[in-house]
Amino acid sequence: MSSPSAPSGSVVRRLSSLPSETYLGLLGYVFIGTAAVLVPSVMSFITEEYTAAGISLAAIALIFPARSVGAIVGNVFAGVGSDLVGAQRLVWLSALGLALSLFLTAASQVWLLFVTGFVLVSATQGALSTGINTMIADANRKARARALNTLHGVYGAGAAVSPLVIGYLIEQGLAWRWALGGTGLIWLLYGLGAFWIYRDGSGERAKSSKLDLSMLRDRPFLALFVIAFVYNGVAVSLLGWIAVIMQQSGGFSMFFSVSMISVFYVALTVGRFLCAAFAERRGYAFTLLVLAWGITLTYPLVIFGINSYMIVVGVFLTGLSLSGLFPTGLAFGSRLYPEQTGTVTATLNLAMTAGATLPPWWTGILADAWGFQAALAVNSLMIVPLVWIALYLGRVERSA
Repeated sequence: MSSPSAPSGSVVRRLSSLPSETYLGLLGYVFIGTAAVLVPSVMSFITEEYTAAGISLAAIALIFPARSVGAIVGNVFAGVGSDLVGAQRLVWLSALGLALSLFLTAASQVWLLFVTGFVLVSATQGALSTGINTMIADANRKARARALNTLHGVYGAGAAVSPLVIGYLIEQGLAWRWALGGTGLIWLLYGLGAFWIYRDGSGERAKSSKLDLSMLRDRPFLALFVIAFVYNGVAVSLLGWIAVIMQQSGGFSMFFSVSMISVFYVALTVGRFLCAAFAERRGYAFTLLVLAWGITLTYPLVIFGINSYMIVVGVFLTGLSLSGLFPTGLAFGSRLYPEQTGTVTATLNLAMTAGATLPPWWTGILADAWGFQAALAVNSLMIVPLVWIALYLGRVERSA
C-alpha cells in the first residue's frame, strides 16, 4: 500500500512528464474560463444599460442564441480543421481571432452590433475550445478522462476567480466594457505565444478531411450528445441569470450577486479534479452515474431555496454535480472514436452550444411571464433522463 505522500509525488511525476501540448492547453483553459463567464459577470450591467435604452428583457435574452450561432459555426469548422490541419495551428489562429472579436464587441454601442459581436466571439471561442480539447485528448490517449477533467478543472478555476476580479474592478469604477477588452488582450498575448511555439505545426498529422456526423446514429454517442446538452443547458441557464435573480429576489449587492458565479465554479473545479482522480479507476460510466444522481438531488435547492444561504448551498452542490459530466463524456466519446477526436469534440461542443442556446433563452421568456423560480423549475425537466443514460452507458462500457 502506498504511503500518504505518494499521491502528491505521483502528481508531480505526472506533471513533469506531460507533453508541451498539455501545458499549453492547461494555460489556455484557465483563460477560456475567464472568457466563458464574461457575459454572466456583466449581465446585470448589460441589462441595466440596454433596458434603460428601451430593450426588453426577452430581447436581451437573444444574446444567448446569438452566442450559440457563432459557436455552432466555430465548432463545425473546428472539427474539420483540427483533424485536417492539426489542433496546434487551430489553437493559435482561433486565439488571435478571439482577441480581435472581443476588441470589436467591447467597442460596439448599438445593441444590434453588440449582439452581432458575440456571434464572432463565440465562433472563435468555440474553435479554440475544440482545438485545445483535441490537442489534450490526442496527447493523453491512455488517460483521457484524467487529462480532460484536469483540463476542465483549470477552466473552472479561471471561471471562479474572474467574476470576483471583474466585480471588484467594476465596483472600483472600471467601465464594464473594459472586461471584454482586457480579456481580448489576454488572448492576443496567448495567441502570439502559441504561434511562436507551434507555427510550423510539427508533429501533427491529418486524420480526416470532413466533419463526419454519422456517429450520431450510434446510440452510445447520442447518449453522450444528450449529456452535453443537459450539462450546458442547466449550467448556462443558471449562470446567465443568477446575478439578476439574486438582485431581483433579495436586493443583494452587485458583488454578492456576481460572486454566485464564483461559488458555482469553485464547486465545478473541485468536482472536476475529483473526477480526474477517480474516473480512470472507477470507470467513465460510474462517474457519470454519480454525477447524474448528484444533480437530480441538489438542483431543487436552487429552485426552492427559502433564503440566500440555501441558494448558495444549492449553487455550490449544483456545480459539484455538473462538474465532470462533459469532460468525462468527451473522454468516453474519444475512446469510442479514437481516430476522430476533433470531430467528436466538435460534435459534443455542438450539443453544448444547443444547450447554451435554448434553455437560457426560454428562461428569460418564462421569467418575463411567470418569474425565475418557475423558469428554473421547467429547466429541471432536462435532468430527468440523466440517471437512465448513465446506467445505459455502464452496459456499453462493460461490453466494450
